[in-house]
Amino acid sequence: MNIHEQKITPECLEKAANQVEDKREEYKDVLLQLKKMLGGTTPHSETAEILTRAYEQMKEYALFVQSIETFLRKSANNLKIK
Repeated sequence: MNIHEQKITPECLEKAANQVEDKREEYKDVLLQLKKMLGGTTPHSETAEILTRAYEQMKEYALFVQSIETFLRKSANNLKIK
């Protein structure tokens, strides 16, 4: 059975959600490191501005990834109920 023939099950969705959660936790560590780097830069410098923009974009991405995880878990729960 190839991946296109595989049925979507609650277990499959939960496994995917767990994988997303693991990556989200790793990403969170990167965000914390970037935030520390921001603290070590001179305010209003070009480097600080670039790092700040990167940090803000990364925070938005982290929220997006979290919404994917939530969607997968909710979908798994909905399949269990049916």
